[in-house]
Amino acid sequence: MSENFIRLYTADSPPDYAYLLNNGQVFLYHSGVDKYTIMGQNLIIGSTELIMNKLLNNGIMRIETAVASGNSIIKKIPADKFISALNTSSFVINTSIVLAKQILLTNRILNKNMDALKGKDDQLHKLAIRYYIAVSKLSHEYEKRKLPWMGEILKKHLNSLNYKKGEAFYKSQDSITIEASNQLSDKMAEYPRGSIICKEDTEGEEMYILESGTIDVEVGGNTVATIEKKGSVIGEMALLLNEKRTATLKAKNNVVITIIKKKELKEICERQVDFMKTIAISLAQRHYYNAIKINTVCKSLIDQRLNNITDEKTDTQIEKFQESLNSLKNGLDDLHYKKKAEFLKPIIDEL
Repeated sequence: MSENFIRLYTADSPPDYAYLLNNGQVFLYHSGVDKYTIMGQNLIIGSTELIMNKLLNNGIMRIETAVASGNSIIKKIPADKFISALNTSSFVINTSIVLAKQILLTNRILNKNMDALKGKDDQLHKLAIRYYIAVSKLSHEYEKRKLPWMGEILKKHLNSLNYKKGEAFYKSQDSITIEASNQLSDKMAEYPRGSIICKEDTEGEEMYILESGTIDVEVGGNTVATIEKKGSVIGEMALLLNEKRTATLKAKNNVVITIIKKKELKEICERQVDFMKTIAISLAQRHYYNAIKINTVCKSLIDQRLNNITDEKTDTQIEKFQESLNSLKNGLDDLHYKKKAEFLKPIIDEL
């Protein structure tokens, strides 16, 4: 490494420290082409793997290579000290802002690379997500019922490589959910059906927690998604990054939400200790799965340059996913019939 740069850590190395960037810039690499830059003052770098390991017990290695410019002022933060500091409101907010920035920048890399993929690779990624969702729903049903015959078929699919691939693609776009305590009841507001909660292209000065009802997400006047899961956090990226809203939120029916303004974050952290920590954990997970997805898509792009070999390889992968989906569907069909398990029918219908 040139003397003009400071290597903080490399991909696949043990995550022992986070880094306080007092001033300067850090370049984060996924490959020679896929890289992005974090710059500014008093920013926490390298938190994702520490959060995943210390708070979620994942045991992962570094997912990126981080290199600082030679004139940067940087201080090491040992892993245990970093985790302890997450109980401090200003520290956890700082950490969350950097994580949100990393998600935004890795999303841009993903969008660029996904646009470059040919149709078959895009089909492969959609199959992976479909498979992951089906197995996850089966897992949810098993946790409720603990039926041994469900456990047998579930074990086969949970341990598959295809499930892990689908997990990475799905969780990189997963939303945050959180439970607002009674201490935040004064922040709740009700919106009648058809009312606008926030508008596209306006300043994101608030984020929301859905308490009840259903929200339509509109882009350019078209509904692109609905949000109905209690505890869903909406608008956290715009609030943390001072970005404009990317969508309009409209109440599909009577909606109750908790409204949190940026100026209130520190106060709320003190009233509900785990509020921002939960958001930081979810942001770390999204950044982690973005990194996995970038590496997977990057490999697909490299394979595409191998002409006919690529087509054959992609076709084989698609066939394997189709086989996994068919195996799951046939197994559930059989169990549905033999065990009279009507609760399996919605999962089968989606396959």
